[in-house]
Amino acid sequence: MSRATVCAVFSAKNVAEFVRPTLDSLAFCDEVIVVDMFSTDKTREVCESYPNVKFFQRQDYIYGNFNYGLDQSTSEWIIRIDSDEVITQDLRESILEVLSNPNPEFNNYSAFCHLYYFGMRLHNAWGNKWRTMLFKKGTARYAVQSEHEDLTLTGPSGQLRGHYDHFTSPTIHDWISKSSYYMEKDVERLPLTAPMPPRKVLITMARRFRGAYWGKGKLKNDGYLGFVVALWAACSLAITQLMIWEKYEKARLKAAGKFPDHPRAG
Repeated sequence: MSRATVCAVFSAKNVAEFVRPTLDSLAFCDEVIVVDMFSTDKTREVCESYPNVKFFQRQDYIYGNFNYGLDQSTSEWIIRIDSDEVITQDLRESILEVLSNPNPEFNNYSAFCHLYYFGMRLHNAWGNKWRTMLFKKGTARYAVQSEHEDLTLTGPSGQLRGHYDHFTSPTIHDWISKSSYYMEKDVERLPLTAPMPPRKVLITMARRFRGAYWGKGKLKNDGYLGFVVALWAACSLAITQLMIWEKYEKARLKAAGKFPDHPRAG
């Protein structure tokens, strides 16, 4: 049976150790476009060993790279995926059903995520999330305003059967490094502004932890993993405010001619 063509797109950097399961799950795709941010490991070698992969190198925000990859595609439909995500058989079959329908009901479709930290499944909060997985080319794009924004979509969304597995952050070190990168890129795009007052930072941290752990997030039901995730959600707010403070103070001192060239100067 004939079907519409489909291309999977993702941005990557130094993913050689874990990208093979992702690429294996995309073997049914007509194209897989990888937009690499100049990896220093064997990412290119691994990706180009798959016959349906088209490999590009470009330095930009992650979603800017996704948009670039989207523009390189020649397929009718796009799969939005990350380098640490794996499409399951049920989800693949559901995608193929949409592609085989000459008149699909929707322009875009969401899939359910099974989220893993350190190889352990998170069942609550962000562990129960639908995200746009499949869309007709030309009907969705990123605004590239934040590291955690959603696609801007045209028209209503349908839902796919099955799920995808998201194996984020195999270690605490990886999680902190990744989170730091995301926070830096978000702060980089913010207008120059003063940080929250210390009291507000502490109160907001407490509220964020309480909401994630005991409130709607219900992370307490995920045991110690839930505690870790809720705690980092609170701490990341504080770290973001520290980055905002650093950016603001450096700009203020430089404008006044008081920022030293070396920490010991002056």
